[in-house]
Amino acid sequence: MRQEVIDALEGIVGKGNCRVDAAARRQHGYTDTALPEAVLYPGDSQQVAALMKLAAREGIPVVPWGAGTMAWHGLLPLTGGLAVNLTRMNRVIEYDYENMTAYVEAGVSLKDLRAALKTHNLYWPVEPVEADTCTVGGCIAAGAAGPSKLGYGDVKFHILGLEVVLPGGEIIRTGGKTVKNVQDYDNTRFLAGSWGALGIITKAMLKLRPVPEKETTLFLPFKELGAAIAAARTIRNETLPLALELLDRAAVATMAGAGFDAGGKGCGILVTYNGFSEQVDAQVDFVQKQFSAASILTGEKAAAAWQARRQIYPAFTGQKGAIMISVSLPFTALEEFLTRARAELDQGPQGAAVVAHFGNAHVHILLDEAPAAYAGVQEVVNRLATLAGNLGGLLVVDNIDDLTLARRWVEARGQAIMELLRRVKAAFDPQLIMAPNSKVLAYALAGTRAAS
Repeated sequence: MRQEVIDALEGIVGKGNCRVDAAARRQHGYTDTALPEAVLYPGDSQQVAALMKLAAREGIPVVPWGAGTMAWHGLLPLTGGLAVNLTRMNRVIEYDYENMTAYVEAGVSLKDLRAALKTHNLYWPVEPVEADTCTVGGCIAAGAAGPSKLGYGDVKFHILGLEVVLPGGEIIRTGGKTVKNVQDYDNTRFLAGSWGALGIITKAMLKLRPVPEKETTLFLPFKELGAAIAAARTIRNETLPLALELLDRAAVATMAGAGFDAGGKGCGILVTYNGFSEQVDAQVDFVQKQFSAASILTGEKAAAAWQARRQIYPAFTGQKGAIMISVSLPFTALEEFLTRARAELDQGPQGAAVVAHFGNAHVHILLDEAPAAYAGVQEVVNRLATLAGNLGGLLVVDNIDDLTLARRWVEARGQAIMELLRRVKAAFDPQLIMAPNSKVLAYALAGTRAAS
Protein backbone atom coordinates (compact mmCIF):
# COMPACT_ATOMS: atom_id res chain seq x y z
CA MET A 1 0.00 0.00 0.00
CA ARG A 2 1.40 3.40 -0.98
CA GLN A 3 2.73 5.61 1.80
CA GLU A 4 0.47 8.48 0.78
CA VAL A 5 -2.55 6.20 1.34
CA ILE A 6 -1.23 5.24 4.80
CA ASP A 7 -0.74 8.93 5.56
CA ALA A 8 -4.32 9.67 4.50
CA LEU A 9 -5.66 6.85 6.68
CA GLU A 10 -3.70 8.15 9.66
CA GLY A 11 -5.17 11.57 9.00
CA ILE A 12 -8.67 10.12 9.38
CA VAL A 13 -8.30 7.90 12.47
CA GLY A 14 -5.10 9.21 14.06
CA LYS A 15 -1.59 7.82 13.83
CA GLY A 16 -2.01 5.40 16.76
CA ASN A 17 -5.22 3.97 15.30
CA CYS A 18 -3.72 3.00 11.95
CA ARG A 19 -1.61 -0.10 12.45
CA VAL A 20 0.64 -1.62 9.83
CA ASP A 21 2.82 -3.67 12.18
CA ALA A 22 3.00 -7.44 11.78
CA ALA A 23 1.30 -8.23 15.12
CA ALA A 24 -1.85 -6.22 14.35
CA ARG A 25 -2.04 -7.53 10.80
CA ARG A 26 -1.63 -11.15 11.93
CA GLN A 27 -4.35 -10.72 14.56
CA HIS A 28 -6.75 -9.71 11.79
CA GLY A 29 -5.58 -12.26 9.23
CA TYR A 30 -5.98 -15.87 8.32
CA THR A 31 -2.57 -17.21 7.38
CA ASP A 32 0.82 -15.59 6.93
CA THR A 33 -0.08 -14.97 3.30
CA ALA A 34 -3.64 -13.74 3.91
CA LEU A 35 -3.22 -10.56 5.92
CA PRO A 36 -4.63 -7.04 5.71
CA GLU A 37 -2.15 -4.38 4.73
CA ALA A 38 -3.40 -2.06 7.49
CA VAL A 39 -5.68 -2.31 10.52
CA LEU A 40 -7.79 0.73 11.35
CA TYR A 41 -9.59 1.60 14.59
CA PRO A 42 -12.14 4.35 13.83
CA GLY A 43 -13.72 6.22 16.73
CA ASP A 44 -17.08 7.15 15.16
CA SER A 45 -19.31 6.72 12.13
CA GLN A 46 -17.92 9.79 10.38
CA GLN A 47 -14.42 8.29 10.46
CA VAL A 48 -15.79 5.02 9.06
CA ALA A 49 -17.47 6.99 6.26
CA ALA A 50 -14.25 8.85 5.48
CA LEU A 51 -12.33 5.56 5.39
CA MET A 52 -14.84 4.06 3.00
CA LYS A 53 -14.70 7.06 0.67
CA LEU A 54 -10.92 6.72 0.51
CA ALA A 55 -11.09 2.96 -0.02
CA ALA A 56 -13.67 3.35 -2.80
CA ARG A 57 -11.56 6.00 -4.50
CA GLU A 58 -8.44 3.82 -4.34
CA GLY A 59 -10.19 0.48 -4.99
CA ILE A 60 -8.88 -1.01 -1.73
CA PRO A 61 -10.64 -4.12 -0.31
CA VAL A 62 -12.22 -3.63 3.13
CA VAL A 63 -13.10 -6.23 5.78
CA PRO A 64 -15.18 -5.05 8.78
CA TRP A 65 -13.97 -6.52 12.07
CA GLY A 66 -15.46 -6.79 15.55
CA ALA A 67 -13.93 -9.24 18.00
CA GLY A 68 -12.93 -11.58 15.16
CA THR A 69 -14.74 -14.58 16.66
CA MET A 70 -16.81 -15.22 13.54
CA ALA A 71 -14.25 -14.19 10.94
CA TRP A 72 -12.99 -17.67 10.12
CA HIS A 73 -16.52 -18.58 8.92
CA GLY A 74 -15.64 -16.84 5.67
CA LEU A 75 -15.05 -13.12 6.30
CA LEU A 76 -11.29 -12.97 5.83
CA PRO A 77 -8.79 -10.52 4.30
CA LEU A 78 -7.52 -12.96 1.70
CA THR A 79 -6.93 -10.11 -0.75
CA GLY A 80 -5.08 -7.76 1.58
CA GLY A 81 -6.56 -4.28 1.90
CA LEU A 82 -7.94 -2.86 5.14
CA ALA A 83 -9.36 -4.45 8.26
CA VAL A 84 -11.67 -1.93 9.95
CA ASN A 85 -11.83 -2.84 13.63
CA LEU A 86 -14.86 -1.26 15.35
CA THR A 87 -14.03 -2.06 18.99
CA ARG A 88 -13.28 1.60 19.83
CA MET A 89 -16.91 2.34 18.94
CA ASN A 90 -18.28 0.70 22.10
CA ARG A 91 -20.76 3.13 23.66
CA VAL A 92 -24.29 2.42 24.86
CA ILE A 93 -25.71 5.62 23.42
CA GLU A 94 -29.21 5.31 24.87
CA TYR A 95 -30.79 2.84 27.26
CA ASP A 96 -34.58 3.31 27.21
CA TYR A 97 -35.90 0.83 29.74
CA GLU A 98 -39.51 2.04 29.40
CA ASN A 99 -39.52 1.25 25.67
CA MET A 100 -37.22 -1.74 26.33
CA THR A 101 -34.68 -0.64 23.73
CA ALA A 102 -31.00 0.23 23.65
CA TYR A 103 -29.18 2.20 20.96
CA VAL A 104 -25.55 1.09 20.87
CA GLU A 105 -22.41 1.36 18.80
CA ALA A 106 -21.42 -1.75 16.90
CA GLY A 107 -18.20 -2.38 18.82
CA VAL A 108 -19.73 -2.85 22.26
CA SER A 109 -19.15 -6.38 23.55
CA LEU A 110 -22.03 -8.58 24.66
CA LYS A 111 -20.39 -8.85 28.07
CA ASP A 112 -20.35 -5.07 28.57
CA LEU A 113 -23.87 -4.75 27.15
CA ARG A 114 -25.19 -7.29 29.65
CA ALA A 115 -23.57 -5.37 32.50
CA ALA A 116 -25.15 -2.10 31.35
CA LEU A 117 -28.64 -3.57 30.90
CA LYS A 118 -28.57 -5.33 34.26
CA THR A 119 -29.38 -2.06 36.04
CA HIS A 120 -33.03 -2.37 34.99
CA ASN A 121 -33.26 -6.17 34.84
CA LEU A 122 -33.36 -6.31 31.04
CA TYR A 123 -31.18 -8.17 28.57
CA TRP A 124 -30.59 -8.75 24.86
CA PRO A 125 -31.38 -12.43 24.20
CA VAL A 126 -28.62 -13.13 21.69
CA GLU A 127 -26.05 -15.59 23.01
CA PRO A 128 -23.75 -17.08 20.38
CA VAL A 129 -21.25 -19.66 21.52
CA GLU A 130 -18.57 -16.96 21.85
CA ALA A 131 -20.92 -14.70 23.86
CA ASP A 132 -18.35 -13.19 26.22
CA THR A 133 -16.19 -11.76 23.47
CA CYS A 134 -18.57 -11.09 20.55
CA THR A 135 -19.49 -7.55 19.60
CA VAL A 136 -23.04 -6.46 18.83
CA GLY A 137 -22.14 -5.44 15.29
CA GLY A 138 -20.37 -8.74 14.66
CA CYS A 139 -23.38 -10.70 15.88
CA ILE A 140 -25.70 -8.76 13.61
CA ALA A 141 -23.42 -8.95 10.56
CA ALA A 142 -23.00 -12.71 11.02
CA GLY A 143 -26.68 -13.40 11.79
CA ALA A 144 -25.52 -15.03 15.02
CA ALA A 145 -27.68 -17.14 17.27
CA GLY A 146 -26.09 -19.97 19.24
CA PRO A 147 -27.78 -22.54 21.49
CA SER A 148 -30.53 -20.13 22.65
CA LYS A 149 -31.83 -19.80 19.08
CA LEU A 150 -34.22 -22.62 19.96
CA GLY A 151 -36.01 -20.39 22.47
CA TYR A 152 -35.43 -16.92 21.04
CA GLY A 153 -34.58 -17.20 17.36
CA ASP A 154 -31.57 -15.51 15.77
CA VAL A 155 -30.35 -11.94 16.01
CA LYS A 156 -32.80 -10.64 13.38
CA PHE A 157 -35.66 -11.09 15.86
CA HIS A 158 -33.99 -8.71 18.31
CA ILE A 159 -33.04 -5.64 16.29
CA LEU A 160 -35.25 -2.68 15.40
CA GLY A 161 -32.91 -0.56 13.31
CA LEU A 162 -29.36 -0.06 12.07
CA GLU A 163 -26.93 2.63 11.07
CA VAL A 164 -24.78 1.42 8.17
CA VAL A 165 -21.93 3.02 6.26
CA LEU A 166 -22.20 2.02 2.61
CA PRO A 167 -19.14 1.22 0.48
CA GLY A 168 -19.18 4.68 -1.06
CA GLY A 169 -19.11 6.37 2.34
CA GLU A 170 -22.81 7.27 2.62
CA ILE A 171 -24.41 6.79 6.04
CA ILE A 172 -27.93 5.33 6.08
CA ARG A 173 -30.30 4.51 8.93
CA THR A 174 -32.97 1.83 8.86
CA GLY A 175 -35.86 1.10 11.21
CA GLY A 176 -36.25 2.89 14.52
CA LYS A 177 -37.49 2.53 18.08
CA THR A 178 -40.97 1.34 17.17
CA VAL A 179 -41.69 -2.35 16.61
CA LYS A 180 -43.51 -1.71 13.29
CA ASN A 181 -41.24 0.55 11.27
CA VAL A 182 -41.05 -0.85 7.73
CA GLN A 183 -42.66 1.18 4.95
CA ASP A 184 -40.77 -0.39 2.04
CA TYR A 185 -38.38 -3.34 2.04
CA ASP A 186 -37.23 -4.62 5.41
CA ASN A 187 -33.74 -3.19 5.02
CA THR A 188 -32.81 -3.80 8.66
CA ARG A 189 -33.10 -7.55 8.37
CA PHE A 190 -31.80 -7.60 4.83
CA LEU A 191 -28.52 -6.04 5.94
CA ALA A 192 -28.31 -8.19 9.06
CA GLY A 193 -26.52 -11.41 8.20
CA SER A 194 -24.81 -9.94 5.12
CA TRP A 195 -21.33 -10.49 6.62
CA GLY A 196 -20.13 -6.97 5.86
CA ALA A 197 -20.44 -7.53 2.13
CA LEU A 198 -22.92 -4.65 1.66
CA GLY A 199 -21.64 -2.12 4.20
CA ILE A 200 -20.32 -1.61 7.74
CA ILE A 201 -22.81 -1.68 10.61
CA THR A 202 -21.89 1.14 12.99
CA LYS A 203 -24.91 1.40 15.32
CA ALA A 204 -27.93 -0.72 16.21
CA MET A 205 -31.29 -0.26 17.92
CA LEU A 206 -31.80 -3.37 20.03
CA LYS A 207 -35.07 -4.87 21.23
CA LEU A 208 -34.72 -5.99 24.86
CA ARG A 209 -36.52 -8.45 27.11
CA PRO A 210 -37.00 -8.75 30.88
CA VAL A 211 -34.59 -11.09 32.61
CA PRO A 212 -36.50 -14.37 33.22
CA GLU A 213 -37.63 -15.11 36.76
CA LYS A 214 -35.81 -18.45 36.82
CA GLU A 215 -33.31 -20.40 34.75
CA THR A 216 -32.33 -24.05 35.26
CA THR A 217 -29.82 -26.23 33.42
CA LEU A 218 -29.73 -30.03 33.41
CA PHE A 219 -27.16 -32.51 32.15
CA LEU A 220 -28.21 -35.99 31.00
CA PRO A 221 -25.50 -38.64 30.48
CA PHE A 222 -25.95 -41.61 28.11
CA LYS A 223 -23.74 -44.54 27.22
CA GLU A 224 -24.80 -44.62 23.58
CA LEU A 225 -25.52 -41.96 20.98
CA GLY A 226 -28.82 -43.55 19.96
CA ALA A 227 -30.21 -43.28 23.50
CA ALA A 228 -29.12 -39.63 23.71
CA ILE A 229 -30.83 -38.86 20.39
CA ALA A 230 -34.08 -40.49 21.53
CA ALA A 231 -34.03 -38.54 24.79
CA ALA A 232 -33.29 -35.24 23.05
CA ARG A 233 -36.20 -35.85 20.68
CA THR A 234 -38.55 -36.41 23.64
CA ILE A 235 -37.33 -33.26 25.38
CA ARG A 236 -37.70 -31.21 22.21
CA ASN A 237 -41.21 -32.50 21.47
CA GLU A 238 -42.63 -32.49 25.00
CA THR A 239 -41.13 -29.35 26.58
CA LEU A 240 -40.07 -25.82 25.63
CA PRO A 241 -36.33 -25.54 26.28
CA LEU A 242 -34.35 -22.38 25.78
CA ALA A 243 -31.37 -24.43 24.59
CA LEU A 244 -30.94 -28.13 23.84
CA GLU A 245 -27.47 -29.41 22.95
CA LEU A 246 -26.66 -32.99 21.98
CA LEU A 247 -23.02 -33.94 22.56
CA ASP A 248 -21.36 -37.10 21.29
CA ARG A 249 -18.70 -38.98 23.24
CA ALA A 250 -15.81 -36.93 21.84
CA ALA A 251 -17.58 -33.64 22.57
CA VAL A 252 -18.31 -34.65 26.19
CA ALA A 253 -14.67 -35.65 26.64
CA THR A 254 -13.59 -32.28 25.23
CA MET A 255 -15.89 -30.50 27.68
CA ALA A 256 -14.23 -32.40 30.52
CA GLY A 257 -10.90 -31.06 29.35
CA ALA A 258 -12.39 -27.57 29.27
CA GLY A 259 -13.49 -27.68 32.91
CA PHE A 260 -16.79 -29.58 33.08
CA ASP A 261 -16.54 -33.17 34.30
CA ALA A 262 -19.69 -35.02 33.25
CA GLY A 263 -18.76 -38.00 35.42
CA GLY A 264 -18.54 -40.50 32.61
CA LYS A 265 -17.24 -41.25 29.13
CA GLY A 266 -20.48 -41.40 27.20
CA CYS A 267 -22.64 -38.94 25.28
CA GLY A 268 -24.71 -36.21 26.84
CA ILE A 269 -27.50 -33.66 26.62
CA LEU A 270 -27.26 -30.13 27.99
CA VAL A 271 -30.66 -28.47 28.31
CA THR A 272 -31.72 -25.13 29.81
CA TYR A 273 -35.17 -23.81 30.67
CA ASN A 274 -36.08 -20.27 31.64
CA GLY A 275 -39.23 -18.30 32.38
CA PHE A 276 -41.60 -18.15 35.34
CA SER A 277 -40.63 -20.42 38.23
CA GLU A 278 -43.70 -22.66 37.97
CA GLN A 279 -43.17 -23.16 34.25
CA VAL A 280 -39.48 -23.99 34.64
CA ASP A 281 -40.07 -26.31 37.61
CA ALA A 282 -42.76 -28.26 35.74
CA GLN A 283 -40.51 -28.90 32.76
CA VAL A 284 -37.52 -29.85 34.89
CA ASP A 285 -39.73 -32.24 36.84
CA PHE A 286 -40.90 -33.84 33.58
CA VAL A 287 -37.32 -34.42 32.40
CA GLN A 288 -36.22 -35.90 35.72
CA LYS A 289 -39.18 -38.29 35.78
CA GLN A 290 -38.48 -39.42 32.22
CA PHE A 291 -34.72 -39.71 32.68
CA SER A 292 -33.58 -40.59 36.17
CA ALA A 293 -29.92 -39.85 35.43
CA ALA A 294 -30.68 -36.18 34.70
CA SER A 295 -28.95 -33.89 37.16
CA ILE A 296 -29.71 -30.24 37.88
CA LEU A 297 -26.70 -27.97 37.56
CA THR A 298 -26.94 -24.97 39.84
CA GLY A 299 -24.98 -21.77 40.08
CA GLU A 300 -21.31 -22.14 39.25
CA LYS A 301 -21.72 -25.69 37.93
CA ALA A 302 -24.29 -24.60 35.34
CA ALA A 303 -22.06 -21.71 34.32
CA ALA A 304 -19.09 -24.10 34.06
CA ALA A 305 -21.06 -26.49 31.87
CA TRP A 306 -22.04 -23.81 29.38
CA GLN A 307 -18.56 -22.29 29.46
CA ALA A 308 -17.12 -25.71 28.64
CA ARG A 309 -19.65 -26.02 25.82
CA ARG A 310 -18.39 -22.71 24.45
CA GLN A 311 -14.83 -23.97 24.65
CA ILE A 312 -15.37 -27.18 22.70
CA TYR A 313 -14.01 -25.76 19.46
CA PRO A 314 -10.81 -24.15 20.85
CA ALA A 315 -10.22 -27.07 23.23
CA PHE A 316 -10.64 -29.62 20.42
CA THR A 317 -8.48 -27.72 17.95
CA GLY A 318 -5.49 -27.01 20.19
CA GLN A 319 -2.50 -25.50 18.40
CA LYS A 320 -3.04 -27.34 15.13
CA GLY A 321 -6.55 -26.18 14.37
CA ALA A 322 -9.51 -28.22 13.18
CA ILE A 323 -11.91 -28.26 10.26
CA MET A 324 -15.40 -27.11 11.22
CA ILE A 325 -18.41 -28.42 9.30
CA SER A 326 -21.91 -27.00 9.65
CA VAL A 327 -24.98 -28.99 8.65
CA SER A 328 -28.62 -27.86 8.58
CA LEU A 329 -31.34 -30.47 8.29
CA PRO A 330 -35.08 -30.99 8.56
CA PHE A 331 -35.70 -32.07 12.13
CA THR A 332 -37.17 -35.38 10.98
CA ALA A 333 -33.87 -36.23 9.25
CA LEU A 334 -31.67 -35.38 12.22
CA GLU A 335 -31.58 -38.81 13.84
CA GLU A 336 -30.62 -40.60 10.62
CA PHE A 337 -27.95 -38.06 9.78
CA LEU A 338 -26.36 -38.13 13.24
CA THR A 339 -26.31 -41.92 13.35
CA ARG A 340 -24.93 -42.40 9.86
CA ALA A 341 -22.48 -39.49 10.08
CA ARG A 342 -21.02 -40.76 13.34
CA ALA A 343 -20.63 -44.24 11.82
CA GLU A 344 -18.90 -42.70 8.80
CA LEU A 345 -16.55 -40.70 11.01
CA ASP A 346 -15.72 -43.76 13.11
CA GLN A 347 -14.34 -45.47 10.01
CA GLY A 348 -11.87 -42.68 9.26
CA PRO A 349 -8.38 -42.16 10.69
CA GLN A 350 -8.97 -38.62 11.95
CA GLY A 351 -10.63 -37.80 15.25
CA ALA A 352 -14.01 -36.07 15.17
CA ALA A 353 -16.49 -34.50 17.58
CA VAL A 354 -20.17 -33.88 16.90
CA VAL A 355 -22.37 -31.26 18.60
CA ALA A 356 -25.96 -30.53 17.61
CA HIS A 357 -28.23 -27.60 18.39
CA PHE A 358 -30.78 -30.37 18.55
CA GLY A 359 -34.03 -28.41 18.56
CA ASN A 360 -32.96 -26.51 15.43
CA ALA A 361 -31.46 -29.56 13.69
CA HIS A 362 -28.17 -27.71 13.21
CA VAL A 363 -25.09 -29.92 13.54
CA HIS A 364 -21.43 -28.96 14.01
CA ILE A 365 -18.77 -31.54 13.14
CA LEU A 366 -15.14 -30.93 14.10
CA LEU A 367 -12.49 -32.88 12.23
CA ASP A 368 -9.06 -33.25 13.82
CA GLU A 369 -7.17 -31.88 10.84
CA ALA A 370 -5.75 -28.42 10.24
CA PRO A 371 -7.80 -26.38 7.73
CA ALA A 372 -4.76 -26.29 5.45
CA ALA A 373 -4.98 -30.10 5.24
CA TYR A 374 -8.54 -30.09 3.95
CA ALA A 375 -7.62 -32.04 0.82
CA GLY A 376 -6.89 -35.05 3.00
CA VAL A 377 -10.45 -35.20 4.37
CA GLN A 378 -12.31 -33.90 1.34
CA GLU A 379 -13.54 -37.35 0.39
CA VAL A 380 -15.25 -37.97 3.73
CA VAL A 381 -16.65 -34.43 3.73
CA ASN A 382 -18.15 -35.00 0.29
CA ARG A 383 -19.80 -38.20 1.53
CA LEU A 384 -21.27 -36.33 4.49
CA ALA A 385 -22.44 -33.55 2.15
CA THR A 386 -24.17 -36.08 -0.08
CA LEU A 387 -25.83 -37.66 2.95
CA ALA A 388 -27.08 -34.27 4.12
CA GLY A 389 -28.34 -33.40 0.64
CA ASN A 390 -30.17 -36.70 0.25
CA LEU A 391 -31.93 -36.02 3.56
CA GLY A 392 -33.08 -32.58 2.45
CA GLY A 393 -30.36 -30.61 4.22
CA LEU A 394 -27.14 -28.84 3.34
CA LEU A 395 -23.53 -28.97 4.50
CA VAL A 396 -20.79 -26.33 4.34
CA VAL A 397 -17.22 -26.21 5.64
CA ASP A 398 -16.85 -22.98 7.56
CA ASN A 399 -13.15 -22.33 7.97
CA ILE A 400 -11.42 -23.17 4.69
CA ASP A 401 -10.62 -21.16 1.57
CA ASP A 402 -12.42 -23.63 -0.72
CA LEU A 403 -16.10 -22.69 -0.64
CA THR A 404 -17.13 -25.05 -3.45
CA LEU A 405 -19.77 -26.75 -1.31
CA ALA A 406 -21.35 -23.41 -0.43
CA ARG A 407 -21.68 -22.51 -4.08
CA ARG A 408 -23.05 -25.97 -4.85
CA TRP A 409 -26.01 -25.43 -2.54
CA VAL A 410 -26.73 -21.92 -3.78
CA GLU A 411 -26.64 -22.95 -7.42
CA ALA A 412 -28.91 -25.91 -6.66
CA ARG A 413 -31.63 -23.37 -5.89
CA GLY A 414 -31.41 -22.08 -9.45
CA GLN A 415 -28.65 -20.59 -11.60
CA ALA A 416 -30.51 -17.28 -11.65
CA ILE A 417 -29.72 -16.68 -8.01
CA MET A 418 -26.04 -16.18 -8.84
CA GLU A 419 -26.90 -13.36 -11.22
CA LEU A 420 -29.25 -11.91 -8.62
CA LEU A 421 -26.44 -11.94 -6.04
CA ARG A 422 -24.15 -10.16 -8.50
CA ARG A 423 -26.74 -7.46 -9.15
CA VAL A 424 -27.49 -6.87 -5.46
CA LYS A 425 -23.79 -6.67 -4.67
CA ALA A 426 -23.11 -4.30 -7.56
CA ALA A 427 -25.97 -2.01 -6.49
CA PHE A 428 -24.50 -1.59 -3.00
CA ASP A 429 -20.83 -1.92 -3.87
CA PRO A 430 -20.01 -1.10 -7.51
CA GLN A 431 -16.27 -1.09 -6.74
CA LEU A 432 -16.55 -4.63 -5.28
CA ILE A 433 -14.36 -3.72 -2.32
CA MET A 434 -16.47 -4.84 0.65
CA ALA A 435 -15.66 -8.20 2.23
CA PRO A 436 -14.64 -9.71 -1.12
CA ASN A 437 -14.24 -13.19 0.39
CA SER A 438 -17.57 -13.28 2.17
CA LYS A 439 -19.09 -16.74 1.74
CA VAL A 440 -20.75 -17.37 -1.62
CA LEU A 441 -20.32 -13.77 -2.77
CA ALA A 442 -16.69 -14.55 -3.55
CA TYR A 443 -17.92 -16.99 -6.17
CA ALA A 444 -20.85 -14.92 -7.33
CA LEU A 445 -18.58 -11.98 -8.05
CA ALA A 446 -15.92 -13.95 -9.92
CA GLY A 447 -17.79 -13.49 -13.18
CA THR A 448 -18.43 -9.81 -12.44
CA ARG A 449 -14.73 -9.13 -11.87
CA ALA A 450 -13.81 -10.98 -15.04
CA ALA A 451 -16.32 -8.91 -17.03
CA SER A 452 -15.09 -5.66 -15.55
